Order: sequence, then structure tokens, then C-alpha cells
Amino acid sequence: MAKNVKINGVSYNDVPYVTIPLADDSGDAKFMDTTNATAAATDLRQGETAYINDTLVTGTVAEQSADTVAVSGKNITVPAGIYDTQVEKAVADGAVTPNSEVTSSLLGDEETDYAVVITPKATVGTAGWVESVTDGAAVTKYIQVETKTVDPSTESQTVEPTEGKLLEAVTVNPVVMTGTATAADVMQGKTFYNTNLEIVTGTATVPVVGQDPESKALEIA
Repeated sequence: MAKNVKINGVSYNDVPYVTIPLADDSGDAKFMDTTNATAAATDLRQGETAYINDTLVTGTVAEQSADTVAVSGKNITVPAGIYDTQVEKAVADGAVTPNSEVTSSLLGDEETDYAVVITPKATVGTAGWVESVTDGAAVTKYIQVETKTVDPSTESQTVEPTEGKLLEAVTVNPVVMTGTATAADVMQGKTFYNTNLEIVTGTATVPVVGQDPESKALEIA
């Protein structure tokens, strides 16, 4: 900072510094006013010195480099300090791969005609350090089925599936007809079912026996 100074009674204006020869003739000593300096130790590189406000100040600002910049997950920590060169740090690419766990008493691994395919998917709602999303592996499960067989009955029947199974089919066993009667064996006008479960009307007749009151003879019609 330039000052107005007086040397040997002579005034000099706007003097930036004063140079005085050294006693041993090895050079000059330069004197400069530093009262207007605004820097502090926290503005100087660590270990470096400067005169500020007539005081020798040693810098405290640490030197930093790429080695001191830390990356943890999506966070990058940049320590305060002096960087002599450009520093680049990249956040590692992440991936989202969802998985599915399918549990049900109706589903199993045995293959049937009723497949249930579950493909887990994920969507990145907010763009960030995860650059891509991968679909999870498809899981295929099958609805477990069964068949049942029942015998015919004279009453209605309710066929229910086993717990945890889908009742795919019900087989009703055939009615076993072992009769030997024919239409001629059944009274005329009466009906019955033959071995083919066909309804048949009987044709057999019963003779009518009468007796003549005078001769007492029997008459068969």
C-alpha cells in the first residue's frame, strides 16, 4: 500500500516501498507497508508464510488431491483445501435386481396346465447414481391339480377338492347292471331299466282263470 513518507526532512508521496542497501553490500532490503493486507493463516497454503499487518503468518490450508476425495455409495466427500490439479471421482454404477419369493398352498413346482409366471420388475422413480434396472429372474409356479373318482349313488353327492389342490376332473364310475330280465319277464305296462340303462316296458301277461258255474269246468283266457 503506497504511503507518504519523509526521509531526511524530505517528503515523498505515494511510495509503494522503500529499498535500503544492506550493510554488507550483499543486496538491498525492501520495506513495504502490509497493514492493508486482508489474508489470514486460513487463506494460505499449509507451511507457506506471508507478512500480514506487520506479522509473519504461516498458512494452515492443507493440500488436497484425488486420494483425499472419498466416495461412499452415492456420497462424495471433498475435504476443504488447496487442489493443485483437477480432481475427478466417479460414483460406481449401481444396479437394482428385484427377486420374488412366491409362497402359496395352491402353488407348487410340479408342472401342470395351469402355470403362474411371476416376473419381478423395478422402476427407478428418481434418477440418481443407479443407472439401470434389471428385471429379476422369472419364477414359474403351477397350480396343483387333482382328479377324483366317485361311485354312483341314489343320493346327490358333493365332491370337494383336497386342501391346496384344484379339482380338475371328477370321474363317476359306471352303474353296474347285472339283471337278466327282459320285457317278456315284466308285467305288461310296468317299466324297468335294462343293462344299457334304457327304460323298458314289460309285455308279460297273466292268464285269467274262470269256472263255468254249471259244468264246473275251468276256462283259461
